[in-house]
Amino acid sequence: MSAGLRVSCSPGCTGRAKSSVAEEIACLLEQRGEPYAPPCLDYLSWAGTAVFHIWDTDAMIPYMDSVGLTVHAWLAAGGLNAPAVARRAGVSGSTVHRILNDAVDPSIGTLREIALACGIDIDLTARPLSDPRAAAAARAMLENGYAPPADPEVAVWRERLIRFARSGSPVEIVKAAAASSSPLQRTDAVLFSGDVSLGRVASAGDASKGRWAVSGASGLYLPPPSSEVPAVTILWCEDTRTVTHLLAEADLRQTHRRDRAVLAVVVSEPELFAGSFAEGIVRYAAPIQIVIDCLAQGGAVADAAIEEAMSW
Repeated sequence: MSAGLRVSCSPGCTGRAKSSVAEEIACLLEQRGEPYAPPCLDYLSWAGTAVFHIWDTDAMIPYMDSVGLTVHAWLAAGGLNAPAVARRAGVSGSTVHRILNDAVDPSIGTLREIALACGIDIDLTARPLSDPRAAAAARAMLENGYAPPADPEVAVWRERLIRFARSGSPVEIVKAAAASSSPLQRTDAVLFSGDVSLGRVASAGDASKGRWAVSGASGLYLPPPSSEVPAVTILWCEDTRTVTHLLAEADLRQTHRRDRAVLAVVVSEPELFAGSFAEGIVRYAAPIQIVIDCLAQGGAVADAAIEEAMSW
């Protein structure tokens, strides 16, 4: 298990916030002009923001104020009570009780499992959960012949999905994976509103010279290429910048509003293209990936995806 830690340090930073270990490290990095890795942190990159990878999941986090209030907010956002979160996180109810009452300083690993159980990922800030390894884990569990990425976190996600699911049924596993891997929540997703034909989307994928696959609503409904794509259609690809440029002349507008998006162009992990298939000029993602991406959207398209999954 791991978590990302992001801290910013402005150029010319002179003081150190003694209450924050992360800020001290960021300042030290800037002053030295070189990577520096204290025992519980692996240095990843430095470009105005210090980004670390926490590998010691038992490291304590005294620099977080009022952990209990933060976790209370997570439970409220997830609509869960303490016993349900304890079960989903794989920790004891007494542990959750002590954390909620600031009676214990939790390890990073424990805190992250509680956050994930509430549908939140953490890197010192809360954000909607969107981890592609959750979808990869579901596919590894349910799709014959699928080879997941060689990432130990995929195995961890298998255990999480079993806990998250209300039962061990494939539909519940897929629903849990969808709630944890929404492509619309990816920070690098490019969202468009407006109108564009499925054929135009496929043409942009082909012209990008990389691998691509259509998913989401178009993958579920399989409209003819001349039809406008239904919301929300996902175009998984290797190069979002090229695809976005190729779609520039279409009747599309970039938007930050997920509720207005018709098309999302999202960079894909190589393993996602496994099981993709062609229908005419359109290449579609594997059926299970399409269902996961539709369930992640909610609404009518998710309802239709559940019906499709129930027929498997």
